[in-house]
Amino acid sequence: MEVDPQPALEAQRMLHPELGEQLDKLQKSSSSKLYHQLTQTLLQYLTTGPFHTSSAAAELVELFNGFIKPLEGKIDLVKFIQILAIVCKPQAPAKALEIIALYEDVSKKNRDTRYLWQALRAEHMTLSGDTDGAKELLDTLTKEIADAYEVDAIIQSQLHKTNGILWKALGRYQDYFRSSIKYLAFTPVLNIPQGERAKLAFDISCAALIAQEEFEFGELLQQELLSSLSGTEFAWIKDLLEAFGEGRFDLFDSAIVKHRAKLDATPELKAVETTVLRPKMCALALMELAFRKPNKQRRLGFGEIAEHCRIGPKEVEFLVMKAMCAKLIKGQIDEVQGIVLVNWVKPRILDKTHIDWMREQLDAWTTRTKKNHDDIEKNTPELLVS
Repeated sequence: MEVDPQPALEAQRMLHPELGEQLDKLQKSSSSKLYHQLTQTLLQYLTTGPFHTSSAAAELVELFNGFIKPLEGKIDLVKFIQILAIVCKPQAPAKALEIIALYEDVSKKNRDTRYLWQALRAEHMTLSGDTDGAKELLDTLTKEIADAYEVDAIIQSQLHKTNGILWKALGRYQDYFRSSIKYLAFTPVLNIPQGERAKLAFDISCAALIAQEEFEFGELLQQELLSSLSGTEFAWIKDLLEAFGEGRFDLFDSAIVKHRAKLDATPELKAVETTVLRPKMCALALMELAFRKPNKQRRLGFGEIAEHCRIGPKEVEFLVMKAMCAKLIKGQIDEVQGIVLVNWVKPRILDKTHIDWMREQLDAWTTRTKKNHDDIEKNTPELLVS
């Protein structure tokens, strides 16, 4: 039975007169049965409108029942589930799962719809506290999507977002960070609600800092999402990230002193300041020290390491062994001479500072090479053909 969309749209006009232009487009597309245009306008309306807080939950259900639900068989099913996800987001987990369950049969109509529906269901299972059930569903779904061909970016985005929500709930920071980076790879920043960007950037940054096995900060520092931190209460975290990204203890100590109150007010970071943050900073400082040495001169004295990494002389060997176990560096420890011979440093994404340093090294190498060439040409003319 056809449902008249007019009452639902008029209700929206009363609630949101500032969105009149978009509502006019919805009404025009609906009346003309231009369902592709209607879908795009509806997604824009739901993502840019004030529908992302719990206070909008009841309103969204009314809009869904009065306007969106009748579109089920008329618009692309993947888009329909995408819209369903927006409607379910501010709902209580139990209510969201109740709505999602209504479309289980619809989800089975094609592969991509089923993938998106399952990822959405797993998200709200996690939020409801059923992490075991969500993990079982996501393990199967992740493997299936990894083995599939041409899976849409929308589905990849929802999958990695849901995995991130699960790992965060379980306190698995390393997994949360890696899933979040994958989520950002498939998700344009403009598709993330503006009011959520800074907090998301902060949560991902905290996870990168806390995760004991995470030493790569270059990829995170290059994420467009981090620009959302500027001017917010979370902006201070960037100073810590940059210290870790550059492996510089002076930046680390400065950030700790400057943002002590903020750090103390962040329980997850405060709890690991001495057990994770500082030891990780020591390892990154060691990497940076080795990286900046000429390739054939990576002989690091124990005293040099102790001073650069802010540790005692007796802690040097342990730090180096930990760095080797974490595959940050490779080399040999000479206890007799008190030196470390480094022959490999873990590759990483370079920031502008490191790129400038490498350019300087290449320029210096070019200058030395040219001088050697000129010397040879001057001193052994009989061996060279003009």
